[in-house]
Amino acid sequence: MKKEIELKPKKPKLAYVGMDKKTLAEAVPTQVVEIVYPHKSNEEEKKGETLRFFHEGQIGTGKIIKSADFPKNRLIWTNDNLVALKTLLDEKDSISGEHRYRNKIDLIYIDPPFMVQNDFVAENSIDIEVDEEEGVMSVKEPTIIETIAYKDTWKNGLDSFLQMMRERLLLMKELLAPTGSIYVHLDWHTSHYVKVLMDEIFEYQNFRNEVVWCYDKWPAPSNDFQKDHDVILRYSKTDDYYFRSLREIDDKRQLTLDRGYTTNLLKNGEKQLIVYKGSENKENIKALIKSNKFARVIYKDPEGNPLRDYWLINKEHPKALERTGYPTQKPIELLLRIIETSCPKNGVILDSFMGSGTTCKATEQMTDGLNYTWIGIDNSKFAVHTARKRLIELNGKQKSEKNAGVYKVRPFTVENMGYYQRGVKWDPIQVGNQADAYRQAIIELFGGEYTPYSKLLHGKKRGAWIHVGPLSQPIVSEQIQAIAKEVKDTDFKKCYVLSADFTAHLNQAVEKAKEEFGVQVFVRMIPASAIEEVKKRLELIKQGVKSPEKVSDMPNIAFFAPLAVKVHKVVDGKEASIELSGLEVDVESFLESQKPERRDELKKWLEKEKSWQSFVDFWAVDWNYENLKNEEDGHGPIFENEWQSFRKRKGKKVVEDLIFKAFHTYEKSGEYTIAVKVVDIFGNDGIVMTKVVIK
Repeated sequence: MKKEIELKPKKPKLAYVGMDKKTLAEAVPTQVVEIVYPHKSNEEEKKGETLRFFHEGQIGTGKIIKSADFPKNRLIWTNDNLVALKTLLDEKDSISGEHRYRNKIDLIYIDPPFMVQNDFVAENSIDIEVDEEEGVMSVKEPTIIETIAYKDTWKNGLDSFLQMMRERLLLMKELLAPTGSIYVHLDWHTSHYVKVLMDEIFEYQNFRNEVVWCYDKWPAPSNDFQKDHDVILRYSKTDDYYFRSLREIDDKRQLTLDRGYTTNLLKNGEKQLIVYKGSENKENIKALIKSNKFARVIYKDPEGNPLRDYWLINKEHPKALERTGYPTQKPIELLLRIIETSCPKNGVILDSFMGSGTTCKATEQMTDGLNYTWIGIDNSKFAVHTARKRLIELNGKQKSEKNAGVYKVRPFTVENMGYYQRGVKWDPIQVGNQADAYRQAIIELFGGEYTPYSKLLHGKKRGAWIHVGPLSQPIVSEQIQAIAKEVKDTDFKKCYVLSADFTAHLNQAVEKAKEEFGVQVFVRMIPASAIEEVKKRLELIKQGVKSPEKVSDMPNIAFFAPLAVKVHKVVDGKEASIELSGLEVDVESFLESQKPERRDELKKWLEKEKSWQSFVDFWAVDWNYENLKNEEDGHGPIFENEWQSFRKRKGKKVVEDLIFKAFHTYEKSGEYTIAVKVVDIFGNDGIVMTKVVIK
């Protein structure tokens, strides 16, 4: 029996596989892991120029704060932005009890993943400059969490993409204020389908524009016209929407405004006279009109014409200092235009497919006197890290010649949404009936033996247990404790924990497991390439191949270890200094993760003295780590990112290098915990703590 689609007059719907499916998205607790105070150098530290949100004299050690006390601007890392959107929708102010964002977001801009190949596989690898001076390059492959998200988005091709978009657009509509607007950035693969989808969700009459963004790019041989534009669909929630009309004034017209006219030579040799309104009564212009030298007289507004729906804005040049390595990075000018036209003063801006953070940066550039609030969401930890760096780097930068002064970037939070709260009750690998087969293949890829002992201990390797964690989220501290507790009652006192990702505080959990249970835990990240190899292997078994490819014959798979950070401290009276003195780089895994043709070059480069410094992308210091805790999540201290140093692209300009030593002067005597967080060039992070006594 065929199913009929119920349609109302003049309201057509798209029909696609899975259109009736509804993913259950529940709001989850949010963990604020970091408050960032954009700051740049030791000299600024001495001048006290950090834009602090909480001050040392304002709060005491161990201060408990509520969510309402945090900075309003937020970077959110989540394994599923559908869950994050639902969480924002249900989130309430801890003081007033009112919804914080439901019907209150003024502007939403999203740039969802495009279908970039015929098989709907999204390209998501990023080229990383390890050593710019020597031209040493490496590649950052997507993590399993990112890979699963993209595979799920495109598993049934366009049908899956449309369902993914529908579910998220429905939540975005609920978040959008009655006067708000949404911009959805698409390319030629999907724009027409999403247009019909948005007509259904936001209603046809609320469609405002199809903006065509045109850009130059190097032409490639093709049997088709060059594809040199994207489409941005703009919808409002109601017919009472905020919009500020912008005007286009070209340089030529600006030069002629004072005389009231300009001329234009047409291709056929004839001349046009362009007269600016308000000046047409001048005697000299009247004489020009009567001279009959011009084929046509055109009257124009001296303020320029209202902005049209096709925008000529070039992409960032591949070698520009602004480039982050993201293939989908959008130019800052594009977002500045969208924000300027569609966000009112004191407005809230949301980007739930944040990428390299251009929306957040553009908002911060425009916030002077407008008091915008921004929220950026992404499922990539590397994306959150990239956005954090770009925002910090903006702080103190000179504005344009027309706008004197420097940018003062406000404090913002870095948050985990939907990871940590699972505790020890995490789900097993979600691969249907093949969960055991997956574990076995992953363990064998790791060089171990699949010998299930319990729910938590799945195999062995050289006198140590192996635990295979979930593929959809990072391993967290509570899980490490549960595994170590189980290991302590066995003959082995060691365990490898294989996971899709891990949080920055994991080294602390590893140390605690050793102290509390006498168990050594070694954490390793399962790379996306391992999952691909496992899938191939299981497919062969499914086809009846009894002895598929041996593990020893399979490609090298790199299981990365989390960062181990070394620091050196010096205390002199009330002044303390902390030096980043080492980073234990998992060299073997690093080389295995790179293309074979690059390995010899990288291996030779790694032999250089202090090559570990080139793996440091970013490091930050919290001078009083146990100062702040969140009342609502019940977890450990919040890292107050008070001082930072990070790598920048140099190009031909002279830019400050990484500083490996930081200084701080304390106001009061006492014992303090200093925490140092390091992020490597691939976005992996690690944290180390040390205590100092200030007299």
